[in-house]
Amino acid sequence: MATVIVEKQKRPSGALTALLGVLPPSIYLELESLSARGVAVEELRLRGGKRAYVTSRGKNIPLGITVEQWQIDDIVENVCDGSMYAHADTIRKGYVTLDGGIRVGMVGRASVENGRVIGVYDISGLCIRLPHPVSGVGGPVCRLLRDSSLDGGVLVYSPPGEGKTTLLRAVTAALASGDGAFRVSVVDGRGELGAFLGGSELCTDVLSGYPKAEGIEIAARSMNAQLIVCDEIGDEAEVRAIIAAQNCGVPLLASAHASSIEGLLRRTGIAALHRAAVFGAYVGIKRRGAERDYVYSVTRYEEADERFKSSRGLDSCD
Repeated sequence: MATVIVEKQKRPSGALTALLGVLPPSIYLELESLSARGVAVEELRLRGGKRAYVTSRGKNIPLGITVEQWQIDDIVENVCDGSMYAHADTIRKGYVTLDGGIRVGMVGRASVENGRVIGVYDISGLCIRLPHPVSGVGGPVCRLLRDSSLDGGVLVYSPPGEGKTTLLRAVTAALASGDGAFRVSVVDGRGELGAFLGGSELCTDVLSGYPKAEGIEIAARSMNAQLIVCDEIGDEAEVRAIIAAQNCGVPLLASAHASSIEGLLRRTGIAALHRAAVFGAYVGIKRRGAERDYVYSVTRYEEADERFKSSRGLDSCD
């Protein structure tokens, strides 16, 4: 049976000031008002011709503002510093990252060639995700990574929106500081994971903008990392790099999308990593209650392997 642990977090601080000059004043002032009333804004959703919404502690809250399409256009202009062309590669993937790790999701009219998106135009919807520094979380994951009997790293999994990236930041900060700090390399391909990890007291190297596969190899071979951290793993190139890094004796703390350990191990890339015994433990997370406390479900490799071997017909969800 997986071990279940509940852990309370300290309320996160806001990151709204980074959006000053990006958002229209009416929307920014509304967010400031919410923040002053103790509403922790996690996401802001803006759609042309529709009401604005914020997400706070898992709830979607409508604002008293209807967003006009010209406002969406202005926000996109500000986010891209006046040049969508300069950000075309990430826009095709659905996002632009601002300083401070703020990710702006974008959708609109896609231009498709041979089944691949080659451009996105007429942006109509934005999802602005605000990173938050948190404390008081990640203890079970830290203990696993410091456990000398754990053979391998830790893979954190959950459906989207449960706080995997926030948790990875908190664990990184805890392990890379104080007596006995780890040398931690953070492979931050989207410029999001490394937010709040630049403190002078942290023994961290942030590889910002590196593709995961190349970044993992550099972290293992060039930076002599004791722990590598990256977000949302699973594709074939990443799998090869992760296995090579594991062969160098460098454990990995990573995340992946899945709603259960069975669903996680059905993913083709994750199955390959499991066969290579890359992870000594799998940690499922979810949030509950008004304060969105973390609930952990810890499955050691041996138990996961029994489930893996008993399964049939593994499907690819990559």
